[in-house]
Amino acid sequence: DAEHSLTFLCETAVKKGILGFAITDHCEINEYVTRDIETRIRQGYFEMLKARAAFGKSLMLSYGIELGQMNFDLDLTHHVLEMEPYDFVLGSLHCIRGNEDFYFMDFQDEDPYALLEEYYQELYEIARLNLFDSMAHITYPIRYMNGKHHLGVDLSRMDDLIDLTLRTLAQNGRGLEINTSGIRQSPKEALPSVRILKMFKEAGGRYLTVGSDAHLAKDVGADFDTARQMALEAGFRHIALYEQRKPI
Repeated sequence: DAEHSLTFLCETAVKKGILGFAITDHCEINEYVTRDIETRIRQGYFEMLKARAAFGKSLMLSYGIELGQMNFDLDLTHHVLEMEPYDFVLGSLHCIRGNEDFYFMDFQDEDPYALLEEYYQELYEIARLNLFDSMAHITYPIRYMNGKHHLGVDLSRMDDLIDLTLRTLAQNGRGLEINTSGIRQSPKEALPSVRILKMFKEAGGRYLTVGSDAHLAKDVGADFDTARQMALEAGFRHIALYEQRKPI
């Protein structure tokens, strides 16, 4: 879903002094056929091989994918996971069953807490599948509920459900993403907050990944200094980068 080519992303990363990064293009399981995702996955892998040939001495490039809504169709999820030799699989949830992406919702005549409860139940379901390496932006709905629509939702009311997911991630040795896109967009904070990173640490979590969610080259690695400080404040001492599905 990026606006710029992988070559331009790599050139920008080298100029910024970034050690390496993963390309995690979207694969929305519920939109697999309509968006011709299979072709995009094949093309993405080819582009990554070209980028590694050109930038391999300057960047550690991880070939990744962001699998959205993987619990909607497990057979299709397994098919996607078998298509290419991924280094990194990012698990995410952008919508709940029967609803459109939170990005498109206006929340009129909706109970945001009912939506959040269902969201975190489904996120827990995804965590239990244990088919990914790190879980992306687990406060995704807040980006729109509070950031765009200013609903003033108190996310702490979901702490029990969030804790179930965090403990499952920790028990399975999976990572949690600090997504920095929220810092430069609404709600002007990373997804998730330091408070939830601390919950993950207390649950026994070991691995954090950092994603700038860069759709534009200028945003590659954006606000990673802030993410580093958040990780340290939550008690972590390392950030993970993945190679052949293993954390480094």
